[in-house]
Amino acid sequence: MTHQTKVLHIITRLISGGADENTVYTCEGLDVEKFRVDLVVGGQSELHNFPQIKNSNVIQLSSLVREIHPLNDVKTLFSLVRMIRKERYEIVHTHTAKAGILGRTAAKLAGAPIIVHTLHGSTFHDAIHKVNSFIYKILEKITAKWTDVIISVGDDLKARYIRAGVGTPRQYVTIRSGFELSEFLLDKAQISSCKKALHDELGLDENAIIIGSASRLEARKGHIYLLKAALSIIKENENVHFVIAGGGGMEDELKHWVKSQNLQERFHFLGFRRDIEKVMAGFDIFTLTSLWEGLPRVLVQAAALQKPIITFNVEGATEIVSHGENGFIVQKKDTQQLIDYLTLMVNEPRRVQIMGEKSLAKVSQDWDKENMVARISELYAELLDDDKS
Repeated sequence: MTHQTKVLHIITRLISGGADENTVYTCEGLDVEKFRVDLVVGGQSELHNFPQIKNSNVIQLSSLVREIHPLNDVKTLFSLVRMIRKERYEIVHTHTAKAGILGRTAAKLAGAPIIVHTLHGSTFHDAIHKVNSFIYKILEKITAKWTDVIISVGDDLKARYIRAGVGTPRQYVTIRSGFELSEFLLDKAQISSCKKALHDELGLDENAIIIGSASRLEARKGHIYLLKAALSIIKENENVHFVIAGGGGMEDELKHWVKSQNLQERFHFLGFRRDIEKVMAGFDIFTLTSLWEGLPRVLVQAAALQKPIITFNVEGATEIVSHGENGFIVQKKDTQQLIDYLTLMVNEPRRVQIMGEKSLAKVSQDWDKENMVARISELYAELLDDDKS
């Protein structure tokens, strides 16, 4: 029987997001004849959204939480050290901030031969307190010293970390965060059908313009800026509607704000959707108002669906959106600039069509999950060969 390399993936919390799907796709996609995969997830995970993760043994560690918690963090560290020593994992691959720090430290203490970390987004940025950002930068620099390879989902993110002195350039490799690309490469007839279906679901006439977004409802996604922009645009355009697909902890708060502004007839919350490609296909214009990202896959998905995109200037945005060509890049938190570009698009349907067609040209097979898994598998093989030599 072929030797199975024992691999441990660790992620802070498994939720419905890009980093989480990326991790699950990797665990499921690795060749079972070559790899035996365990996946550690934190106590705040939403495992009901992942009812069955194929080819992987899922271990939930309740002490692993997103917030800084000295007692839980120490418990998590020692639990991971014991686990790695007992199971003798040959590769420990960590994801996201907390799991990245604790997981790599545990792997080092346990003597794991190969340590890999994936950057799904920056842990130090201007959207968090300067002290926290400074602490995370220091921790990233320390743990990078015993990381064999740092995978970045985008070139902007990689450049940010190298500029900050986290590791050395030779440690980095860019591997796009893959997804089921074929599900988003719909033809015009399919997109037209999805638009009609979404209009029917919301009770809108065929002339209604839908400005849409798709992301978790949490503070870092910046939905409040889209809501404030909507308040202005709806007043001036009676046929414009806003749609957000996604669930999360801020849902009640955002709905309350919409109701307080009497926007509930024109602003629609769809909640978590498993048919997100069909929902997004029904949009006319796609928006992203996140305050930080790594490389937002949702922009690639919108581009595949031939949508013009208006996005805040988060890491990775320029890798998908060429300003003025297939959309516009807006300064983070600049509500007025967001209003201006949305208004421009609403008033120029021909521009919307042309920009949407140009969006599709930004998408390549690099984004397909099969390609992502193949590249990670190849990376593992190279690291294993180096370790033996």
